[in-house]
This record gives sequence, structure tokens and C-alpha cells, in this order.
Amino acid sequence: SGRPALLPACRAAASPPSGPPATASKPDNPRNLDERTVVLHQKYHDGTLAYVAQNLQWVEQKGYEWDGILSAEEQDGIRRSARARLFRWPQLHAEDVHDALLGPQPQRFCSVRDGASSLGDPLDNVFVISLPRRPTKLRHALHQLLAQGVSAKIVDAVDGDAIECQEDIYSQGVLPLPAYQGHKNHDMSLTTGEVGCFMSHYAIWHHMVENNIESALIFEDDFDLQEDFRHRLGQYLEEAREESWNLLYLGRSPVETDIRRISEHIVEPGYTLWTVGYLIRVDAARALLEAQVERAMAPLDDFFSVAMGHGRDGSYNEHAPWWGRYIPTVLRGLATSPPLVMPYVGSMLLSDTAMLRKRTRFVKDLPLTVVAAECEE
Repeated sequence: SGRPALLPACRAAASPPSGPPATASKPDNPRNLDERTVVLHQKYHDGTLAYVAQNLQWVEQKGYEWDGILSAEEQDGIRRSARARLFRWPQLHAEDVHDALLGPQPQRFCSVRDGASSLGDPLDNVFVISLPRRPTKLRHALHQLLAQGVSAKIVDAVDGDAIECQEDIYSQGVLPLPAYQGHKNHDMSLTTGEVGCFMSHYAIWHHMVENNIESALIFEDDFDLQEDFRHRLGQYLEEAREESWNLLYLGRSPVETDIRRISEHIVEPGYTLWTVGYLIRVDAARALLEAQVERAMAPLDDFFSVAMGHGRDGSYNEHAPWWGRYIPTVLRGLATSPPLVMPYVGSMLLSDTAMLRKRTRFVKDLPLTVVAAECEE
């Protein structure tokens, strides 16, 4: 989820409004984003620039390759565990899920006692995807959850670094989108990090279908929860009561104008990036599995937008019309506006999908197969 926030034309310093969000188009805000959304993205953008400037030598030397608090021995153990985790996919085994009981039990976000699940309330089904080799990010995520009294299940991510050859994923039915080559705003081939990200989210969708979980809240471990998250999430779900959604972004980076404003805090988005935090209903999870989307993988945020039917004019992603032949239009997306979740400042540098690291590999460049001994190195 670590791609840069918005585009420069949408970044405008502003103060939160006292009334309803503005809808009139402004030259410095061509996507008609409400002022509170603009402020949050501006803060994230400015904070990221300052963080890079303060840590320039570390950034230039790619010190973000591994988490600095891990010993060499711990890194070796994590590498071995990551290989085993890769081949347990798409199942979530007990060893892959860790409870973080940091809020009231049972958990509920909507104020209504009856019918909360029909509104899309995730209840106890909050999942945080976290790479074991990134304990610093997990520590931040746990602090965020504790501060807001939210319990979650920490899910060990599928680590793209564990993919050593194409056979590792092809043998599990995982394939890139046919002829995938990126697009003009993300001009590179599919990376093992992007595949690991997609597989990690897919494992939770699979878990939802297997266990008939009506709605789940999925975080990546680079999130900052915004003020009064629990109460506001419940409030916003009630605002969306009349909408037939099956995907609700809680944090996003819009690259197209919203299609419509539904209520004070709910919009129907156009093409959007980031998967830092979203709600997904089981009908969406089931539709994705039944369509075998693992056989047409693309970066997940692009995939979601095309699966909502967006981008067909090619203005942001010139290949979206082609992708639409393979990506099923099964998602009915909404978004909270302003966002309830943002990435934390500096997290982009620890992202396997946003940064090119020494171990970043393109799937197309991997050897088809390697001997078992070489795969275990």
C-alpha cells in the first residue's frame, strides 16, 4: 500500500472545515476531495519528505533492506519460516495467526446491538497482515490498536522474498496477469513483493469463505488510525446502510475524481490506490475466489480498482481496458471520506511494494525451477 499519496496537484494546505465538505472544484484540488482528506494527505506527504531528509544516508544506502533490530540468527530463522509459510498458502494455520486482544470482548463498532453485522461491522474479525521480518512495523501497529482499544488477529504475511523460482508460485496456481508490464504510472514488471502482498490478502479472503465470516477489516501493518476510530467507523457504516457495497476503503490515495458523494463521510470512489485498510464482505471474498483471481495477479490496489469497473478510459492506467478482460468486475466499492486510516510517516521506505530493494526481483526474471538446495539458500 506504500505508493505515494495522491498526485502533486491534489496537495493543498488547508484547515479542517467547520461544516460539510466542499464540493466545488478548485485549481489546487481538481479531484474535489473534501478539505479534511486533503489535509491528511498533505500532512503525510510533508512528513515523508522530512523523514527522508532526516534519514538521507540510511535511505541512499538502502538501510531498509532488513529491520535493524533483528540479529543475523533471527534473520536466518525468519527466512526458513517464510519458505514454509509460502507453501501453506492459501490456508491460515494456527501458527500463522496471533491474537492481539487489546480491546473489549466481544468487539463491536456499530452502536446498534441487533443487525450490526448486516451493516458490515467486522466485529472480532480484524486482521493485520505483517511480515515477520518487519517487527518495527508490527510494534507500531500494536501501539495503534492498543491506543484505540481495537483487538485484532496478526497474520503472518506471505513473504515475496521467499519466492525463489517461478515454480514456487506456478505450482500453487498463482500467475501474473497475462502480458502484465505495469502501466504509465507504475512502470515496472510484477515483483515478488507484489505477489506476496496479493497472496497475503487472498489468504484472508479464503479464510473468510471457509469460516463464513460475514465481514472482515483488513489492515496492512503500516497504518495510523485516525482520531476516535472505533466510534467513527461505526457511524460511517450506518451512513452507508442503504448502499449495496462489498468493499469499503478506510484509507486510500485517489487518482480519479470520486463518482458521487453518498453522505457526509461516504463516497463512491473512482480509480484509487492503497490497501492499507479496508472492509470486505464475504460475497466479495467468495466472488474473488470463484473467479480464480490468483491466476491473473496484478498489484492489489490496481486490481481492486479494475475489479470495481474503473479505469476503462485508460487515463490513469492505459492497460486497464485490457486487464478488464481477465479481472472480474465483482467489487462494489465505497470509501470513507475523510479517511479513517493513513500510512504512518516513514513506512513507505519499509514497504516491499513501494521500494526497490536489493532483494526485489521481477517474477519474469526468476528461474523457472531451481534445485531444492538452491531454493533453501
